[in-house]
Amino acid sequence: MYNCYLCRRFSSIFTMRIAVITSGILPVPAVQGGAVENLIDFYLEYNERHRLHDITVYSAWHHDVERHAARQSDVNHYVYVKTHSLWFRLCAKLYGKRHRDSYYFYQLEYFFEQVFRRMRRHHYDLIVLENRPAAAIKLRQQCTTPIIAHIHTNLIHPDTPRKEEILRATDLFLVVSDYIRQQIASIGTPVKIQVLYNGLDEQQFHRLWGTSVSRESLGLHANDFVVIYTGRIVPKKGVKELVQAIQQLDGHPEIKLLVVGGDNFGDSVSSNPYLDELHQMGNNMQGRVVFTGFVPYELLPAYLHLADVAVVPSRIDEAFGMTCVEATAMGLPVIATNDGGIPEALVGQKHILIDRDGDRPTDIARALLHVKDNYQDYTGNTLSPRFTKETYAKTFFEVISQYGI
Repeated sequence: MYNCYLCRRFSSIFTMRIAVITSGILPVPAVQGGAVENLIDFYLEYNERHRLHDITVYSAWHHDVERHAARQSDVNHYVYVKTHSLWFRLCAKLYGKRHRDSYYFYQLEYFFEQVFRRMRRHHYDLIVLENRPAAAIKLRQQCTTPIIAHIHTNLIHPDTPRKEEILRATDLFLVVSDYIRQQIASIGTPVKIQVLYNGLDEQQFHRLWGTSVSRESLGLHANDFVVIYTGRIVPKKGVKELVQAIQQLDGHPEIKLLVVGGDNFGDSVSSNPYLDELHQMGNNMQGRVVFTGFVPYELLPAYLHLADVAVVPSRIDEAFGMTCVEATAMGLPVIATNDGGIPEALVGQKHILIDRDGDRPTDIARALLHVKDNYQDYTGNTLSPRFTKETYAKTFFEVISQYGI
């Protein structure tokens, strides 16, 4: 499988020929955003500069990728599946009816089927699955090529369906935190696991980023103590509990909350029962809560620049704390739930971790007052070198160089 004379001859120029299979939802290059897609861009940019490997990325298509500068690379190549076309959706539905025992939703499974068909015409020394580890089950039935599953969320744990099949099909799990490593290890099956922390574009995230957004334009004042939340506005992220914490601080009208994000990245809607409840709570607090709605990722530093402290009130075990890294890179102290991989993102930074099983609104309110009253003790956060995109990409290639061929 995956073999041809031209590909074998071309592969001799580089160390390896690598296939990267994306999640099948958002495109690469990351013209529609997406945390995983941005991280893929980071290591592709590194490969473009250093010309290490010949990489082919299999991705969902979007019209904006056609004119993207990354498409001009002669070491990184892009193969697209038009997942939003009527023909694809029709074929995917028929595929789903014929394969009712598939692991993922039928449209994702059909995306992988289309990718595998295209891959059969080429030889690859290594295959990287980006955040779709179960795709290794079907892929292993078709080839003996080493497979690396790059895991960005808590996908493999003792309750994961068909976990043993996934583990047997995968040569290495590349995970974003030691917390995720422990989750996979707890299954009890010996597998190779390597921690690779996510990277951040340090040129984009710094305190003097710019002033494209002002406090005044959002109804905030210069002397306000601005608390910021960035991310999806869904119940598991704990946004309601954060708003309730601000309610408890009604004796401190100078403490304002800036909520930056929507319910689902770029596909955000303006209304659902949870959002409506939060907006109603905000409306009853005399302008002390400001909702921006979805904000493109490239503008996020401008909003962080307006804040005094960031809060990450998650109610779930986060795989990693990328929002913590973004906030500290902008110099902000962080108040976060002590769960999952979040503490790993805050090592060496000025922060407060709150008990995940405590009274979250009250604990957040107390932490906010403590940071506000002792603010000089919480200044000076910076981006840790281990979380830069250069470190991330360099380490990515150091790890995968042990596999393939």
